Amino acid sequence: MTQEEKQASVAGETAPGHAQPVQHKKASGRGGVVLGGIAIALTLGLTGWIYLHGHQQGNAQQAEIAALKSQLAGAIDSIGTLKQAQSQDLAGWQTGQKQLQEEMQSLQARVLDLNEKRPNDWLLAESEYLVRMAGRKLWLEHDLVSAVTLLANADERIKALNDPSLLPLRKALAEDIAKLKALPTLDREGLTLKLAALSDQIDLLPMNAVAMPEAIAPADQQVSGQLDDWQNNLKKNWVNFTENFITIRRRDGAVEALLSPQQEIYLRENLKTKLLQAQLSVYREQQDLYADSLDKAQRWVKQYFNQDDSATRYVLGELAKLKDEQVKFDYPERFQTQAILEQVLNDRLQRILAGH
Repeated sequence: MTQEEKQASVAGETAPGHAQPVQHKKASGRGGVVLGGIAIALTLGLTGWIYLHGHQQGNAQQAEIAALKSQLAGAIDSIGTLKQAQSQDLAGWQTGQKQLQEEMQSLQARVLDLNEKRPNDWLLAESEYLVRMAGRKLWLEHDLVSAVTLLANADERIKALNDPSLLPLRKALAEDIAKLKALPTLDREGLTLKLAALSDQIDLLPMNAVAMPEAIAPADQQVSGQLDDWQNNLKKNWVNFTENFITIRRRDGAVEALLSPQQEIYLRENLKTKLLQAQLSVYREQQDLYADSLDKAQRWVKQYFNQDDSATRYVLGELAKLKDEQVKFDYPERFQTQAILEQVLNDRLQRILAGH
Protein backbone atom coordinates (compact mmCIF):
# COMPACT_ATOMS: atom_id res chain seq x y z
CA MET A 1 0.00 0.00 0.00
CA THR A 2 1.27 3.34 -0.97
CA GLN A 3 1.61 6.33 1.24
CA GLU A 4 -1.35 7.99 -0.42
CA GLU A 5 -3.58 4.94 0.16
CA LYS A 6 -2.63 4.85 3.76
CA GLN A 7 -3.47 8.46 4.11
CA ALA A 8 -6.88 7.88 2.41
CA SER A 9 -7.69 4.97 4.65
CA VAL A 10 -6.89 6.96 7.71
CA ALA A 11 -9.04 9.77 6.43
CA GLY A 12 -12.03 7.39 5.81
CA GLU A 13 -11.89 6.12 9.23
CA THR A 14 -11.94 9.50 10.87
CA ALA A 15 -14.72 10.92 8.60
CA PRO A 16 -17.21 8.16 7.68
CA GLY A 17 -19.99 10.57 6.63
CA HIS A 18 -18.16 12.01 3.62
CA ALA A 19 -17.97 9.31 0.94
CA GLN A 20 -17.59 11.45 -2.20
CA PRO A 21 -14.38 13.16 -1.16
CA VAL A 22 -12.82 9.89 -0.38
CA GLN A 23 -13.20 8.57 -3.96
CA HIS A 24 -11.71 11.68 -5.41
CA LYS A 25 -8.69 11.24 -3.28
CA LYS A 26 -8.19 7.69 -4.50
CA ALA A 27 -8.16 8.82 -8.12
CA SER A 28 -5.66 11.49 -7.31
CA GLY A 29 -3.37 8.95 -5.64
CA ARG A 30 -3.26 6.75 -8.71
CA GLY A 31 -2.25 9.65 -10.97
CA GLY A 32 0.57 10.58 -8.59
CA VAL A 33 1.81 7.04 -8.70
CA VAL A 34 1.97 7.17 -12.48
CA LEU A 35 3.67 10.51 -12.43
CA GLY A 36 6.12 9.28 -9.86
CA GLY A 37 6.86 6.24 -11.96
CA ILE A 38 7.43 8.40 -15.01
CA ALA A 39 9.63 10.71 -13.01
CA ILE A 40 11.58 7.78 -11.67
CA ALA A 41 11.90 6.33 -15.14
CA LEU A 42 13.05 9.65 -16.51
CA THR A 43 15.45 10.03 -13.66
CA LEU A 44 16.82 6.58 -14.20
CA GLY A 45 17.13 7.16 -17.96
CA LEU A 46 18.75 10.50 -17.48
CA THR A 47 21.06 9.01 -14.94
CA GLY A 48 21.92 6.16 -17.25
CA TRP A 49 22.48 8.52 -20.16
CA ILE A 50 24.59 10.73 -17.98
CA TYR A 51 26.52 7.70 -16.73
CA LEU A 52 26.96 6.35 -20.26
CA HIS A 53 27.98 9.73 -21.61
CA GLY A 54 30.34 10.25 -18.68
CA HIS A 55 31.71 6.75 -19.15
CA GLN A 56 32.37 7.40 -22.84
CA GLN A 57 34.01 10.72 -22.09
CA GLY A 58 36.08 9.07 -19.36
CA ASN A 59 37.20 6.40 -21.76
CA ALA A 60 38.15 9.06 -24.34
CA GLN A 61 39.96 11.05 -21.70
CA GLN A 62 41.70 7.91 -20.52
CA ALA A 63 42.78 7.14 -24.09
CA GLU A 64 43.97 10.71 -24.59
CA ILE A 65 45.79 10.62 -21.27
CA ALA A 66 47.38 7.31 -22.25
CA ALA A 67 48.49 8.82 -25.56
CA LEU A 68 49.89 11.86 -23.80
CA LYS A 69 51.63 9.62 -21.32
CA SER A 70 53.11 7.63 -24.21
CA GLN A 71 54.30 10.83 -25.91
CA LEU A 72 55.67 12.08 -22.63
CA ALA A 73 57.50 8.81 -22.06
CA GLY A 74 58.97 9.04 -25.58
CA ALA A 75 60.03 12.62 -24.93
CA ILE A 76 61.54 11.62 -21.62
CA ASP A 77 63.41 8.78 -23.33
CA SER A 78 64.69 11.20 -26.01
CA ILE A 79 65.78 13.66 -23.36
CA GLY A 80 67.51 10.88 -21.51
CA THR A 81 69.28 9.72 -24.65
CA LEU A 82 70.34 13.31 -25.45
CA LYS A 83 71.54 13.85 -21.92
CA GLN A 84 73.45 10.59 -22.08
CA ALA A 85 75.08 11.59 -25.38
CA GLN A 86 75.88 15.04 -24.00
CA SER A 87 77.26 13.45 -20.89
CA GLN A 88 79.46 11.17 -22.98
CA ASP A 89 80.68 14.08 -25.12
CA LEU A 90 81.31 16.17 -22.04
CA ALA A 91 83.11 13.29 -20.40
CA GLY A 92 85.28 12.84 -23.52
CA TRP A 93 86.06 16.56 -23.68
CA GLN A 94 86.86 16.64 -19.97
CA THR A 95 89.08 13.58 -20.43
CA GLY A 96 90.93 15.28 -23.32
CA GLN A 97 91.35 18.46 -21.29
CA LYS A 98 92.63 16.46 -18.37
CA GLN A 99 95.16 14.68 -20.58
CA LEU A 100 96.37 17.98 -22.02
CA GLN A 101 96.75 19.44 -18.55
CA GLU A 102 98.65 16.39 -17.41
CA GLU A 103 100.98 16.63 -20.43
CA MET A 104 101.57 20.33 -19.81
CA GLN A 105 102.32 19.69 -16.17
CA SER A 106 104.67 16.89 -17.17
CA LEU A 107 106.51 19.16 -19.62
CA GLN A 108 106.76 21.94 -17.06
CA ALA A 109 108.09 19.50 -14.52
CA ARG A 110 110.70 18.25 -17.02
CA VAL A 111 111.77 21.78 -17.87
CA LEU A 112 112.11 22.67 -14.21
CA ASP A 113 113.98 19.43 -13.60
CA LEU A 114 116.37 20.13 -16.47
CA ASN A 115 116.95 23.67 -15.31
CA GLU A 116 117.76 22.40 -11.86
CA LYS A 117 119.94 19.51 -12.96
CA ARG A 118 121.87 21.10 -15.91
CA PRO A 119 121.93 24.89 -15.45
CA ASN A 120 125.48 25.13 -16.82
CA ASP A 121 124.57 23.85 -20.27
CA TRP A 122 123.93 27.47 -21.20
CA LEU A 123 127.65 28.04 -20.97
CA LEU A 124 128.15 25.65 -23.88
CA ALA A 125 125.74 27.68 -25.99
CA GLU A 126 127.62 30.86 -25.08
CA SER A 127 130.91 29.20 -25.99
CA GLU A 128 129.55 28.16 -29.37
CA TYR A 129 128.41 31.74 -30.01
CA LEU A 130 131.85 33.10 -29.07
CA VAL A 131 133.57 30.65 -31.42
CA ARG A 132 131.31 31.72 -34.29
CA MET A 133 132.01 35.39 -33.54
CA ALA A 134 135.75 34.66 -33.53
CA GLY A 135 135.41 33.17 -37.01
CA ARG A 136 133.61 36.25 -38.28
CA LYS A 137 136.24 38.55 -36.85
CA LEU A 138 139.00 36.51 -38.45
CA TRP A 139 137.57 35.82 -41.92
CA LEU A 140 135.46 38.89 -42.52
CA GLU A 141 137.35 41.62 -40.68
CA HIS A 142 140.80 39.98 -40.51
CA ASP A 143 140.96 41.00 -36.86
CA LEU A 144 143.41 38.48 -35.44
CA VAL A 145 143.58 39.98 -31.94
CA SER A 146 139.80 39.97 -31.44
CA ALA A 147 139.53 36.39 -32.73
CA VAL A 148 142.10 35.15 -30.21
CA THR A 149 140.34 37.02 -27.39
CA LEU A 150 136.95 35.52 -28.25
CA LEU A 151 138.36 31.97 -28.37
CA ALA A 152 140.00 32.52 -24.99
CA ASN A 153 136.65 33.67 -23.55
CA ALA A 154 134.98 30.55 -24.91
CA ASP A 155 137.64 28.41 -23.22
CA GLU A 156 136.97 30.18 -19.90
CA ARG A 157 133.27 29.29 -20.06
CA ILE A 158 133.98 25.66 -20.87
CA LYS A 159 136.48 25.55 -18.03
CA ALA A 160 133.78 26.82 -15.64
CA LEU A 161 131.66 23.73 -16.42
CA ASN A 162 134.27 21.52 -14.71
CA ASP A 163 133.23 18.60 -16.93
CA PRO A 164 135.97 16.01 -17.67
CA SER A 165 134.11 14.89 -20.81
CA LEU A 166 134.83 18.30 -22.36
CA LEU A 167 138.62 17.93 -22.26
CA PRO A 168 138.84 17.11 -26.02
CA LEU A 169 136.94 20.31 -26.68
CA ARG A 170 139.34 22.37 -24.58
CA LYS A 171 142.28 20.72 -26.32
CA ALA A 172 140.91 21.72 -29.74
CA LEU A 173 140.39 25.27 -28.48
CA ALA A 174 143.97 25.45 -27.25
CA GLU A 175 145.27 24.29 -30.65
CA ASP A 176 143.16 26.85 -32.52
CA ILE A 177 144.39 29.65 -30.26
CA ALA A 178 148.01 28.54 -30.72
CA LYS A 179 147.64 28.58 -34.52
CA LEU A 180 146.27 32.11 -34.47
CA LYS A 181 148.98 33.36 -32.12
CA ALA A 182 151.64 31.89 -34.41
CA LEU A 183 150.47 34.10 -37.28
CA PRO A 184 152.32 37.40 -37.80
CA THR A 185 150.49 40.38 -36.43
CA LEU A 186 149.96 43.63 -38.26
CA ASP A 187 148.79 46.93 -36.87
CA ARG A 188 146.58 47.90 -39.78
CA GLU A 189 145.35 51.06 -38.18
CA GLY A 190 148.88 52.19 -37.43
CA LEU A 191 150.05 51.34 -40.94
CA THR A 192 147.24 53.26 -42.61
CA LEU A 193 147.86 56.24 -40.32
CA LYS A 194 151.51 56.31 -41.39
CA LEU A 195 150.50 56.27 -45.05
CA ALA A 196 148.02 59.09 -44.41
CA ALA A 197 150.78 61.14 -42.72
CA LEU A 198 153.05 60.64 -45.73
CA SER A 199 150.22 61.78 -47.99
CA ASP A 200 150.03 65.03 -46.02
CA GLN A 201 153.77 65.59 -46.60
CA ILE A 202 153.49 65.47 -50.40
CA ASP A 203 152.48 69.12 -50.69
CA LEU A 204 155.59 70.16 -48.72
CA LEU A 205 158.16 68.40 -50.89
CA PRO A 206 160.32 70.80 -53.00
CA MET A 207 160.53 70.18 -56.71
CA ASN A 208 163.85 69.64 -58.51
CA ALA A 209 165.50 72.81 -59.97
CA VAL A 210 167.07 72.99 -63.47
CA ALA A 211 170.13 70.72 -63.39
CA MET A 212 172.93 72.49 -65.27
CA PRO A 213 175.95 70.35 -66.19
CA GLU A 214 179.33 71.55 -65.01
CA ALA A 215 181.24 73.76 -67.45
CA ILE A 216 184.44 72.44 -68.97
CA ALA A 217 187.47 74.23 -67.53
CA PRO A 218 189.25 76.42 -70.14
CA ALA A 219 192.63 75.25 -71.38
CA ASP A 220 195.85 76.92 -70.27
CA GLN A 221 196.52 79.90 -72.60
CA GLN A 222 199.94 80.98 -71.22
CA VAL A 223 202.62 81.58 -73.88
CA SER A 224 205.77 79.48 -73.40
CA GLY A 225 209.29 80.82 -73.80
CA GLN A 226 210.41 78.10 -76.24
CA LEU A 227 211.11 79.12 -79.83
CA ASP A 228 210.15 75.70 -81.12
CA ASP A 229 206.65 76.17 -79.64
CA TRP A 230 205.90 79.20 -81.78
CA GLN A 231 202.79 77.66 -83.36
CA ASN A 232 201.12 76.97 -79.97
CA ASN A 233 202.11 80.38 -78.77
CA LEU A 234 200.52 81.98 -81.81
CA LYS A 235 197.30 80.03 -81.24
CA LYS A 236 197.19 81.02 -77.58
CA ASN A 237 197.68 84.65 -78.44
CA TRP A 238 194.83 84.45 -80.90
CA VAL A 239 192.53 82.91 -78.30
CA ASN A 240 193.45 85.53 -75.72
CA PHE A 241 192.73 88.21 -78.30
CA THR A 242 189.31 86.86 -79.21
CA GLU A 243 188.14 86.29 -75.57
CA ASN A 244 187.56 90.02 -75.23
CA PHE A 245 184.89 89.87 -78.01
CA ILE A 246 183.16 86.40 -77.69
CA THR A 247 183.02 84.00 -74.70
CA ILE A 248 182.17 80.38 -75.52
CA ARG A 249 181.85 77.65 -72.79
CA ARG A 250 181.00 74.10 -73.74
CA ARG A 251 178.77 71.95 -71.48
CA ASP A 252 178.12 68.23 -71.85
CA GLY A 253 174.79 66.56 -70.85
CA ALA A 254 171.10 67.27 -71.38
CA VAL A 255 169.31 69.92 -69.33
CA GLU A 256 166.20 68.65 -67.43
CA ALA A 257 163.23 70.84 -68.14
CA LEU A 258 161.05 72.00 -65.20
CA LEU A 259 157.42 70.78 -64.88
CA SER A 260 154.67 73.24 -65.54
CA PRO A 261 152.50 74.28 -62.54
CA GLN A 262 149.61 72.20 -63.83
CA GLN A 263 151.82 69.14 -64.26
CA GLU A 264 153.19 69.64 -60.76
CA ILE A 265 149.63 69.60 -59.36
CA TYR A 266 148.88 66.39 -61.26
CA LEU A 267 152.09 64.82 -59.97
CA ARG A 268 151.33 65.55 -56.32
CA GLU A 269 147.71 64.31 -56.65
CA ASN A 270 148.88 61.11 -58.33
CA LEU A 271 151.29 60.53 -55.46
CA LYS A 272 148.47 60.97 -52.94
CA THR A 273 146.31 58.57 -54.94
CA LYS A 274 149.02 55.91 -54.84
CA LEU A 275 149.31 56.26 -51.07
CA LEU A 276 145.52 56.03 -50.69
CA GLN A 277 145.55 52.92 -52.86
CA ALA A 278 148.15 51.41 -50.57
CA GLN A 279 145.89 52.09 -47.55
CA LEU A 280 142.98 50.28 -49.17
CA SER A 281 145.28 47.37 -50.04
CA VAL A 282 146.14 47.00 -46.36
CA TYR A 283 142.50 46.35 -45.38
CA ARG A 284 141.87 44.16 -48.41
CA GLU A 285 145.11 42.24 -47.91
CA GLN A 286 146.21 42.79 -51.52
CA GLN A 287 149.93 42.38 -51.17
CA ASP A 288 150.84 42.90 -54.84
CA LEU A 289 148.79 46.07 -55.23
CA TYR A 290 150.21 47.42 -51.96
CA ALA A 291 153.81 46.89 -53.04
CA ASP A 292 153.22 48.26 -56.55
CA SER A 293 151.58 51.45 -55.22
CA LEU A 294 154.45 52.22 -52.85
CA ASP A 295 157.07 51.37 -55.48
CA LYS A 296 155.62 53.88 -57.94
CA ALA A 297 155.31 56.54 -55.25
CA GLN A 298 158.95 56.03 -54.25
CA ARG A 299 160.11 56.26 -57.88
CA TRP A 300 158.20 59.49 -58.53
CA VAL A 301 159.57 61.14 -55.40
CA LYS A 302 163.14 60.32 -56.45
CA GLN A 303 162.58 61.56 -59.99
CA TYR A 304 160.77 64.83 -59.47
CA PHE A 305 161.64 66.12 -55.99
CA ASN A 306 164.79 67.57 -54.47
CA GLN A 307 166.84 64.75 -52.96
CA ASP A 308 168.87 67.10 -50.80
CA ASP A 309 165.84 68.31 -48.86
CA SER A 310 165.21 66.69 -45.44
CA ALA A 311 161.46 66.27 -46.09
CA THR A 312 162.18 64.36 -49.29
CA ARG A 313 164.69 62.11 -47.54
CA TYR A 314 162.17 61.41 -44.73
CA VAL A 315 159.41 60.45 -47.19
CA LEU A 316 161.74 58.17 -49.15
CA GLY A 317 162.93 56.46 -45.96
CA GLU A 318 159.36 55.81 -44.74
CA LEU A 319 158.29 54.48 -48.12
CA ALA A 320 161.21 52.03 -48.08
CA LYS A 321 160.19 50.76 -44.61
CA LEU A 322 156.47 50.46 -45.42
CA LYS A 323 157.14 48.63 -48.67
CA ASP A 324 158.57 45.68 -46.73
CA GLU A 325 155.43 45.23 -44.59
CA GLN A 326 153.38 42.07 -45.11
CA VAL A 327 149.66 42.77 -45.38
CA LYS A 328 148.38 39.35 -46.53
CA PHE A 329 148.23 36.26 -44.29
CA ASP A 330 147.08 32.67 -44.69
CA TYR A 331 144.38 32.13 -42.07
CA PRO A 332 142.94 28.71 -41.18
CA GLU A 333 139.77 28.01 -43.13
CA ARG A 334 137.91 26.55 -40.14
CA PHE A 335 138.33 26.12 -36.40
CA GLN A 336 138.47 22.47 -35.39
CA THR A 337 136.70 23.54 -32.20
CA GLN A 338 133.55 24.36 -34.17
CA ALA A 339 132.79 20.80 -35.27
CA ILE A 340 133.47 19.29 -31.83
CA LEU A 341 131.37 21.91 -30.06
CA GLU A 342 128.45 21.40 -32.43
CA GLN A 343 128.58 17.64 -31.82
CA VAL A 344 128.57 18.12 -28.03
CA LEU A 345 125.56 20.43 -28.22
CA ASN A 346 123.65 18.02 -30.46
CA ASP A 347 124.33 15.09 -28.13
CA ARG A 348 123.11 17.01 -25.10
CA LEU A 349 120.03 18.20 -26.93
CA GLN A 350 119.15 14.62 -27.90
CA ARG A 351 119.46 13.55 -24.26
CA ILE A 352 117.21 16.38 -23.17
CA LEU A 353 114.54 15.47 -25.72
CA ALA A 354 114.75 11.82 -24.70
CA GLY A 355 114.05 12.82 -21.11
CA HIS A 356 117.33 11.56 -19.63
